[in-house]
Amino acid sequence: MHFKASVEYGMRAVLYLAEKGSICSSREVADEMSIPRDYLIQLAQLLRNAGIVHARPGKNGGYSLAKDASEISMLDIFNALQNDRLRAERKEAEDASDLLQDITAACSAVEREMEEYMSSITLQNMIERIHGKESDTASGSTRSQTPA
Repeated sequence: MHFKASVEYGMRAVLYLAEKGSICSSREVADEMSIPRDYLIQLAQLLRNAGIVHARPGKNGGYSLAKDASEISMLDIFNALQNDRLRAERKEAEDASDLLQDITAACSAVEREMEEYMSSITLQNMIERIHGKESDTASGSTRSQTPA
């Protein structure tokens, strides 16, 4: 499964802010996370509207997390950045044939499972995973960890 570019870029930006723990300029985040700056600004607006980041304008402004990293789930970020068009199309399918309704229900069940899993992973879990992976790589091990 691959995320849309907007979701991946948004996750990179928010993880960077969580790792830094301070206000970061859009230029810094864009440069460090390889995100086009204009696109980052658009994504940051969606993340701000969702209450995930604070945006401070001005010379010493930039972005920071609006909450503690342990209070922001990967699902929160995903929902802030995804397009809800597919969900709207599924609702329209409720008036369709029995087979289409059954298929739509099956897709919805998979989506609920994915959402449950993503809601269990916080930014803090991801930061801990990143640091665990770094120390494993430094010792020569490539052990993969699963977030708690």
